[in-house]
Amino acid sequence: MKISNVCILTAYLFLTLLVPIEAKNLDSGAQIYSDRCVLCHGNKGMGDGYIPMRLKGYPQTSLFESPKATDKAALVKVISKGVLTETVNEYMPPWENELTQEQISDLADFILYLRDDTESAIVMVTKYTRNLDKTVRDGRVIFETRCALCHGKLGLGDGRMARIIKSPPPANLTQTILPPEQMRLIIKLGGKDVGRSPKCLLGETL
Repeated sequence: MKISNVCILTAYLFLTLLVPIEAKNLDSGAQIYSDRCVLCHGNKGMGDGYIPMRLKGYPQTSLFESPKATDKAALVKVISKGVLTETVNEYMPPWENELTQEQISDLADFILYLRDDTESAIVMVTKYTRNLDKTVRDGRVIFETRCALCHGKLGLGDGRMARIIKSPPPANLTQTILPPEQMRLIIKLGGKDVGRSPKCLLGETL
C-alpha cells in the first residue's frame, strides 16, 4: 500500500512540474528566436523578416510554407547544421557552435509551438522584440541581435551576410571616422537616406 502511494505521489509531482518546465523551455525558445531568427523568418515566422524583405531574390523563409523540418528531430538538425543540411537554403547559418544543445532544443520546441498555436507564440516573441531598450546600456544587445549578422561580432565587417552583400560590403565599424551624429542618422534612417549603403536599412525597425 505504501509503495503504491509513493508511486502515485511521484507521478503527481512529475505531472505538476511538467507544465512549468515546458513553459520555461518555450519562453527560452521565444527569446532565442527573437535574438537569432526574426531577421530572416520574421516576428511571426511568416518569412517576412527584415533581410528577405530587403534583398532581392532571397529565398522564402516562411516556417509555415513547405517547411524543411516538420518534427523536433528534423528541426534540431536544421538549426544545428543549417546550410550543411540537404534541402536547406544556402543562407541558413548553422548554430551548433553558438547555441548549446539545450538552447537548440528549446528553439525547436518553440518553432513547433509557433506552428501549433501561432497567436500565443507571437505574444511570447513580442515580449522580447518590443522590450529592447534603446539605451547605451543595452546597445550591445541590440548590436548582437540586429547588426552583427552583417558587421560581425566585433564590428569588423565580417558577419555572416558579408559573403552575400558585396557592393558595398558591410562596413568595418572599427575603422569608421564618422562622427556620432552621422552614425545616429544612419541607425535611425538607414544608409540609403543619408548617402550610405542602401543595404543598411535596419534603423527603421528600432
